[in-house]
Amino acid sequence: TGDFDTMSGPHMTMDSGVRHFHPASNYDGIKETVVSIDVDGEMVEVEIDPKNGPKVLKVDGSPPGPNDFFKLPRSVRSHLDMSTMNGLDKDWTFYTSTERNLCVLQAAKINKCRRQLAIQRSAE
Repeated sequence: TGDFDTMSGPHMTMDSGVRHFHPASNYDGIKETVVSIDVDGEMVEVEIDPKNGPKVLKVDGSPPGPNDFFKLPRSVRSHLDMSTMNGLDKDWTFYTSTERNLCVLQAAKINKCRRQLAIQRSAE
């Protein structure tokens, strides 16, 4: 059919033509905007914005600002996947569940490192 809403779109496949994208729902509707993620046995908090995804601490370990979101890089555009352009323009609402999990885990790892560096700097 030719009916597409803003949350779905055609995706080419090698077998049967067009497959419709169904947005991931993990991390949707969470009651808290902060989730705890296990990073090497330590629980690390990650703030998640429902529209833009996970936030990362600033380099100095201070709380994230209004534009400190972690996005997965999209450096290469395959001729088979024309769903997004190069760069960081893929919106959180269009991430697959795997991309969302990876993005939140990477944000947690970044937050852990930045928090540890801030503690080391303050001890000096």
